[in-house]
Amino acid sequence: MATKKDNLVKLAKGGKKVTPKSPAVKKEVNVPKKVLTPEEERDLKAKAKVDELLDGIKLTPDTEEKKEDLFEVEDEPKGVEWLEEQMSRITEENEKLKAEANLAKEDYQHLFATLQQQKNAVVLNDNPNASDTPLKAKVIELFSEIQANHLSLGHNFVIVPVAFMNRLILFFPFLEDQKRF
Repeated sequence: MATKKDNLVKLAKGGKKVTPKSPAVKKEVNVPKKVLTPEEERDLKAKAKVDELLDGIKLTPDTEEKKEDLFEVEDEPKGVEWLEEQMSRITEENEKLKAEANLAKEDYQHLFATLQQQKNAVVLNDNPNASDTPLKAKVIELFSEIQANHLSLGHNFVIVPVAFMNRLILFFPFLEDQKRF
């Protein structure tokens, strides 16, 4: 304490300048770093990746929102009114789920029918009252031509496969892709 007063007095008199003491330099202690095993390194990388992916995502639901959605059940009996209220909630939720299921079922049936229609894009219509599809008309025309040739030529009528296939291609242009002769 006396040295501080002496320093202050010397400083005030303007005599010798007092230099402040420099802070003590701490020695750095070299602590050997722990070498990580591949498993530890992998775990650290996995934790970092999980933290990165979960950044900005709440892991706990809002308690107010969840309380409205969940049906509360406590240990103490509530009475008939409470039971009726819970039943009405469950019934409403059940109706919503049934409506969603029916809507999904209708959507599925519509999609399935569309898919089947696309798979069988060219379908012969067996209903005699329905209007003829272009494919049915072409098949009937081809059958009528073969039948007329058979009836006019009798048993001497011979079908030449190449000519017959060319005739099929004429009636059904999509067969052109299948032609190998």
